[in-house]
Amino acid sequence: MPIQEIMTKRTAVKIGGMHCAGCVNSIQKHVTELNGIKSCEVNLATEKAVLEFDPNVVNISAIEKAVEEAGYKVIYEKLSVKIGNITDSGDAVKLENKLRRLEGVKNASVNFGNSQVFIEYNQALLSLSDIRQTITQSGYQILSEDLSASAEEIEAKKLRKLFLLGLAFTVPIMILGYPEYLPFIPLTGTTGSSYILFACASVVQFVVGNRFYVGAYRIAKMKSANMDTLVVTGTTAAYLFSAFNTFPTPAWHNIYYDASSVVITFIILGKYIENKTKGKASSIVRKMLELQPKVTRIKKEDQEIEIPIELLRPGDTIIVRPGERIPVDSSVLDGHSAVDESMITGESIPVEKKPGDKVIGGTINREGILVIKAVNVGSDTMLSQVVKLVEEAMGRKPPIQRLVDKIAGYFAFIVMGIALATFLGWYIISPAGVHVFATALVPSVAILVVACPCALGLATPTAVMVGMSKSTQNGVIFKDGEALEILGKIQAIVFDKTGTLTQGIPQVTDLITLKQIPLKSNRDDEINNENKMLEIAAIAEKNSEHPLAKAIVRKADEIGLKIDEAKEFFSVPGKGVTAHHNGNNILVGNTRFMQENGIDVKPIEESMSKLQQEGKTVMVVALDRELVGLVALLDIPKKSAKATVQALKKMGIEVMMLTGDNEKTANTIAKEIALDRVIANVMPIQKTEVIKQLQQNGKRVAMVGDGVNDAAALTQADVGIAIGSGTDIAIEAGKVVLVRDDLNDVVSAIEISKKTVSKIKQNLFYAFAYNIVLIPIAGFGFLYPALAGLAMAASSVSVTSSSLLLKRWNPPSKKN
Repeated sequence: MPIQEIMTKRTAVKIGGMHCAGCVNSIQKHVTELNGIKSCEVNLATEKAVLEFDPNVVNISAIEKAVEEAGYKVIYEKLSVKIGNITDSGDAVKLENKLRRLEGVKNASVNFGNSQVFIEYNQALLSLSDIRQTITQSGYQILSEDLSASAEEIEAKKLRKLFLLGLAFTVPIMILGYPEYLPFIPLTGTTGSSYILFACASVVQFVVGNRFYVGAYRIAKMKSANMDTLVVTGTTAAYLFSAFNTFPTPAWHNIYYDASSVVITFIILGKYIENKTKGKASSIVRKMLELQPKVTRIKKEDQEIEIPIELLRPGDTIIVRPGERIPVDSSVLDGHSAVDESMITGESIPVEKKPGDKVIGGTINREGILVIKAVNVGSDTMLSQVVKLVEEAMGRKPPIQRLVDKIAGYFAFIVMGIALATFLGWYIISPAGVHVFATALVPSVAILVVACPCALGLATPTAVMVGMSKSTQNGVIFKDGEALEILGKIQAIVFDKTGTLTQGIPQVTDLITLKQIPLKSNRDDEINNENKMLEIAAIAEKNSEHPLAKAIVRKADEIGLKIDEAKEFFSVPGKGVTAHHNGNNILVGNTRFMQENGIDVKPIEESMSKLQQEGKTVMVVALDRELVGLVALLDIPKKSAKATVQALKKMGIEVMMLTGDNEKTANTIAKEIALDRVIANVMPIQKTEVIKQLQQNGKRVAMVGDGVNDAAALTQADVGIAIGSGTDIAIEAGKVVLVRDDLNDVVSAIEISKKTVSKIKQNLFYAFAYNIVLIPIAGFGFLYPALAGLAMAASSVSVTSSSLLLKRWNPPSKKN
């Protein structure tokens, strides 16, 4: 029997019906009990569950069923599209099947009679753009779209209606419920008015408050408790006690309908405001999707044709006029202009573009006309990748959130215990009489109502949402919440040298030969000995991807040398290359590489030392195991390197350079940028060991590299930072991706991390302090249930509003 391959699939689903951290814990617990589920992280603020599972063991349908069994539902967006060019029912069936095969589509139906397409899809897995693209690529024209209201909009409308209904029936309760204070109001204090109170309170309790009963029931089935449990327990107790004292003759001093109705109405109002503020917190990322234009102009057979963006293909020639947005990631064919990339990279100054330069989809062409060639389209564009990465990152909880979720899991039980103890305490110490039960009940209800697990549940995810949105605006992408939390706590930061601290475009500066090279040149005219050496070095390095190799080949091209293909090529990472050409064995590399191949390097040590002290990297060239000369290259530091190192030092972070280059060259570069510690002569496979050693010394370490050559070291570090990825931001290594090739963004990333974590702590302090202060006040009878309901509603709103204040903040490094 064949062994089935173990796979891990990652997906996300939107979940409706969650109110607090208790709901989050229930869903996570129930779903993770399924066989094949490796992890499940539910985010209250984004209302999404991010799952990792083995598709051979469990499928998405089983996961949805588990969510529903827990008492919640998976939310799907609905889209209705009218299409053209559909000729018969066969076309309808083919398109329907094609749409159903898309990952994220729950249901798709195509009606040939009215040319209507109806789709239910998971917005977390599939974008509207992907659906449009599938339809247009199938040869059909989209005539109109009708996107149904989002789940957030539908929920907001429901809450608004419920609040208005609750308000309509709560106002009479407030007017008629205080006969001793409002005796001049008709009917107050009469039996008839008590029955009116009962009727109004019943509507509020069981119609407006129905969602709390549903929530309490489903969480009880999971043998747990949450905010719904507290609200239902408290308000039902007040309602039933009041109803008991209403019939047959009202005992006015024991009627507390306002304690239930006002509480429910205020909490519904709080939920409505919370829904709106949560929407604002996530709106920055959603707005990024709107940056892409819906139509664009392409050049076809000397004509300009306007087409929907979904029909663009790689290689299409696009015309972009001043003021228009660039539709997709492209390269410039013709024209000069300045492009505003601030919305993608955080760069405030428009970037000059000329033929050969890359432009990013969604950015704005400010000046001249650009003729560009489409490179990445659809879900491959940088804009799509950014949105996908950020939304995924928002679903991955930071460690602090996992701790809060555990506390919140016990919170409701603790509060119910305190409320019961308070009731018994008041009942025992109150003097015997008619009102002893009411005296004990009111503070107990106040405790149940004022306690707010919602604020605890929202404190971290709302701050993370806004923090990640803010980082995206500044060209910094955190791949998960853990990186966002840890980056601000790092004690040491390690930079790769070539291409990270330096520009990564080394130039050949010196060619030194030791002997006459007997080889004939590929050029017709006679060339000098130095250029002969450069030619053989370029032949050996032609197939290498190393920046130094490319610099040698580029120099040979510049002076017109013809670079033949080597018959055999072998690269030794961190050392050099060997190649065979015309019967000769060519070696190009460092001194260690030469010594390993039995070549004596003493004759060149003095020349090498002098060049290295100038900050140059020296490559040794040997032909048939004999030294023929040296090629010296200089890679100068980036303009932002020194300022970045100084800023990091001011933060108290130890800064060091890690390089495979020799110590003299590395120290010269380090001195130029005021960097104190250098770890040189490190092979690529040894970089991971250096990071491990630093970690074993008790330091939290960040590693900054290019995300490809430094992949292992980036993964080993507590936080790996991949810099200057440009449009290729989906680099696997690195938990933080910097879109621009600007070292200042490393400082910005740390500042954003520190500020976001500070905001999380502030929110948690508010949430805990609120409960620690108000629960005793309620228990001692100083907080009436109606005011407790108002306080509870205000607490969760205040936490989300506090997180929204991050929108106004900008990293200090960006102000300089």
